[in-house]
Amino acid sequence: MVMLQSAGTYSSYHCSQVYNITPFQPLAHGDTLVSPSSIFELGFFSPNGSASKYVGIWHKNIFPRKVVWVANREKPIAVTSSLASLRISSNGSLELVDGKQNSLWSTDVTSEVSSSNTSLVAALLLDSGNFIVKDDAEADRVVWQSFDYPGDTMLPTQRVQYNAKSKKGTILTAWKSESDPSAGIYTVEGRRAKEVPAQVIIWINRSTPFWRSGPWDKSKFIGVPDMDDRYLSGFTGEEDVEKGTQYFS
Repeated sequence: MVMLQSAGTYSSYHCSQVYNITPFQPLAHGDTLVSPSSIFELGFFSPNGSASKYVGIWHKNIFPRKVVWVANREKPIAVTSSLASLRISSNGSLELVDGKQNSLWSTDVTSEVSSSNTSLVAALLLDSGNFIVKDDAEADRVVWQSFDYPGDTMLPTQRVQYNAKSKKGTILTAWKSESDPSAGIYTVEGRRAKEVPAQVIIWINRSTPFWRSGPWDKSKFIGVPDMDDRYLSGFTGEEDVEKGTQYFS
């Protein structure tokens, strides 16, 4: 697991565990969604006893627990709201609503879901830590996944991507503080610098370089002198010059 910043500890309240979210079974405050082998868990939490509440993912059996992904990091729920829920909305999107049914966060996948079969949409947490929304109407087609919208953490098999043609990529963003998961000043992304192979850069406020990995030489980052076998086991980088894409995982 690669973390841009420690996410801090949290408190949560567990009532029951579920294995999917459907239009007929929302995730209520106090319940948790677990992956098939109980490796990861998703639920409501308050970081470091703050007055705000979020929906996040953490390793189920690793203590002290650290949150690796947050849905509503910019729109917290008041800690006093006990009627919040994560549900499949009528248009097939996964939606977080507070106690007054105000929408705080949504996957907004209306155009990706078969409009006549929204009852077949389900959200699941995989053993990889990837939180997905799938449309069973089209052979379990994944219409949204949290791996495409990382927070401050990159998990095994998850990709940090960059497209040189569109100049868009996957970005990791630090928490503002251990009790506030909203976007902090540090970000990390894969980037192709002029006339050198792809590399990873940490930025301050998306504008000032703070750290560079050095170019990827197809086995390691040359700017990380102690990148030995402990890093190379499972760490990969691929690049498609024609498409202008590159990713690290």
